[in-house]
Amino acid sequence: MRPTDEEIDNVLNQCVESEEEGASRWPGMTFEQGVKAALEWMQGYGPNPLED
Repeated sequence: MRPTDEEIDNVLNQCVESEEEGASRWPGMTFEQGVKAALEWMQGYGPNPLED
């Protein structure tokens, strides 16, 4: 199932907060892995990339 606009907005807000704090919850993930995880989630193929 694809995420709702509200779910996407929540993830974007979490990303903005992390960026402002200068921290990452997944420092071992490459940029490309993060993009892949986000796109898979938005297409309904993977879990929310910011859930633990």
